[in-house]
Amino acid sequence: MIRDRVEIQMPSNATLYLIDDDVAVSRALEAVGQMLRLPVLSFSSAEQFLKFDLENAVGCLIVDIKLPGMNGLELQAALRERSCELPVIVISGHADVPLAVEAMRLGAVTVLEKPFPLQQLTPHIQQAIELDRSRRERSQQRELARGRMAALTPREREVLDLIITGTTNKQIAAQLHLTLRAIEDRRARLMRRVGVNSVAELMSLVQQANLGEKSPGE
Repeated sequence: MIRDRVEIQMPSNATLYLIDDDVAVSRALEAVGQMLRLPVLSFSSAEQFLKFDLENAVGCLIVDIKLPGMNGLELQAALRERSCELPVIVISGHADVPLAVEAMRLGAVTVLEKPFPLQQLTPHIQQAIELDRSRRERSQQRELARGRMAALTPREREVLDLIITGTTNKQIAAQLHLTLRAIEDRRARLMRRVGVNSVAELMSLVQQANLGEKSPGE
């Protein structure tokens, strides 16, 4: 039973997605969503959820492990294959250590064993939605940074690649067989083009643009 309404600032577009074929459990979880003033969308199967517009799904997903057809772990794997990073809270009436470990390996925020007090779920939902918000914010920053970097000319990019490695203007001039003044001019142009005023800002922009890229071998 939920006694206290908790006032929590949630993103305006966040939604609580539920997948459980037990109607009673779904209704109880919907009550948690109402307490948090979150819109709730319920699905009776993983297959049904996968037909949803996953690209624009914002918030978090609560999924039962045991479902008709595709189970909760298989759904997590399917979401990863589709590059869907919607945070997942896994619930199960038969949670054991190997199952919990696999769910966490697949990216679950947490694994809760039923029955559990509904109040216990609240902080996990908060954590999941904050995780989703921060991921989307980083993704937006990355795309903006990449857009600015894409505006560079090939010659400016050539100089940038050398600046990144810590090469001095004099060394860049020697390596590219150009005058020091030409390198200084090209460097100034590239910094104006991407909208930065210092090498520190430039390096930060490069870092943002590369955020999320995997290193070779990963």
